[in-house]
Formats: sequence, structure tokens, C-alpha cells
Amino acid sequence: MDDSLGLFLVADGMGGHGHGETAAELAITTTQFYVSASRDRFDVSWPFGYDANRSVDENRLHTAVQLANRQVWKKADEAPEYAGMGTTIVSALINEDRAAIGHVGDSRIWLMRDGDLVQLTADDSWVAGMVRSGALDAKEAKEHSMRSVLTQAVGSSRSIEVHTAEHVLQSGDILLLTTDGIHGMVDEAVLRSVLFNCTGVDQAAKQLVQAALNNGGPDNASCVLVQYQS
Repeated sequence: MDDSLGLFLVADGMGGHGHGETAAELAITTTQFYVSASRDRFDVSWPFGYDANRSVDENRLHTAVQLANRQVWKKADEAPEYAGMGTTIVSALINEDRAAIGHVGDSRIWLMRDGDLVQLTADDSWVAGMVRSGALDAKEAKEHSMRSVLTQAVGSSRSIEVHTAEHVLQSGDILLLTTDGIHGMVDEAVLRSVLFNCTGVDQAAKQLVQAALNNGGPDNASCVLVQYQS
């Protein structure tokens, strides 16, 4: 999280012996570095090209996450013990009343507005793809043995697809960034209830983490909450 940049990030690493944590930290620092370096929009390079169908901030996040993928892939290629290392990442870059989002993997961004909770991202997972195709329903997906199988992650291959979008914010909106240690253990109705009764984002974040732990969630249950005021 970097308030000076308007940048908020969550990453969930994978790989044994602490390598998942290494992948997540490398992805976070690389993403932060590029977003910071690209603040001056008249003096910035686009090593993966510039997509005119994306906003400038979407392009910044797209490039930042692609660079993160390159760094994690390179690290994983350095030694056999790093093989299989990777991480999810979900990012929000807030500039005035607009939030650009970018993600890879199954960490999520949610928007709470006027009592309604909406998931803004689509998981890169096998079961999510099956749900989108109509082969599974939401209940079946939640109980499926392959629910944790990702179709892509940062560092999992040389080439990845970074999903981006941009949303106009309204005063009072809350953005929630979660790992599956949160949304995999806490029902959406509980997420909505905690945010609806939110008296402060710090307290709400602690409540969500505790709810995940109470339901048997892992110790890497992580979330970031940010509330927008015009």
C-alpha cells in the first residue's frame, strides 16, 4: 500500500520453503517501482507496448504487473529450488475519482457501494472458468476438489494476461482487496455485512481477517480496505 501513489496491492505467493513469500514480495516491489517511475507520464517507457483501448493508469498497471512477472519468472529460473514459484496479484491505482484495477490469479477486488457488494475481478482458476462456461454452478465450484487450481499466476510462465479495468468512484465507495484466505473462508454475505457496518477501514479489515481465522483459514489471510471520499 502506497498512499502517496494511490496504489493498493495484495499478493498471495505459492511455492514451498518460503519461496511463495519471495515471489509475492518481488511482485509487490516491482509493481510499486514501475507505478512510481511512471508518474511523469511524459517521460515513461512502455516495454510491453501501449494499448489505446486502456486508460493511461490501466496501461501503467498492465506494464507494472508484466514486469513483475518477468522478475519472478527470472528468479524462479535461477535455481531448481525456485521452480514452481509464483504469486497472485491484485492492484488498484486511484487517481482523483477513478480507480484502475489490474490482476492475475485468484485474489480479488470488491466494490461496496450503497449497501451492494460487487466483485470487480474474475478469478484465473479452473473452477471459475467452468462456472463462466456454465459447466459448474457456484455451489459446486465452492466444493470442487480443483477449486484452488490456478490457470495463471505471476511468474508461472514467460507470458501472462493481465486483466485491467477502470471504474468511476463515488463518495463513500469502499474497495476491498482480498486473497483467497479471506474470500475462500468468509461468505460473501459476511463480507457485505462487515463492510456495511464499517466504522473504520482498519477495524473492518481486522474483523475480516479474524472471521477467516475463526473459520479455519490460513495464517496468510490478507486484505486491504480503502474508502474513497470525494
